[in-house]
Amino acid sequence: MNHINDYFTVPYVEGGRDMSGLDCWGITRFVLHHVYKLPLFTSFGHVRSEHTSEFTGAYSVLVEQFTQCKPKEGAVACGFVDGNLVHMGVCVDIDGQIAIFHSTKKHGASFARIAAFERLFFEVKFYEYAG
Repeated sequence: MNHINDYFTVPYVEGGRDMSGLDCWGITRFVLHHVYKLPLFTSFGHVRSEHTSEFTGAYSVLVEQFTQCKPKEGAVACGFVDGNLVHMGVCVDIDGQIAIFHSTKKHGASFARIAAFERLFFEVKFYEYAG
């Protein structure tokens, strides 16, 4: 699974952290690791995005390992509503344009333009992960 397109065959599974199914957290950590060759960050497999306090708590534990940045290839995009993390994805380069690769219940793995991703949330932050 060393190429972004490999992830289109993996179904969305809430709490999914392996190749039988991935949610937004799972796909973000796998793409960073397998495509961008970064260390795997903590899986928090028990955390579900619909439980915003737990999802935000997991993010709070890891955010010290990340540096806030502008959107760029390999950056993590985090979507917040009312101060809570509710979704995440990875910035990828598609023909010279940065897009967000993410996974949702409704569509599975897909690309979103940054502007479209930002419209879904109250706030979006981008982070570089060094491991």
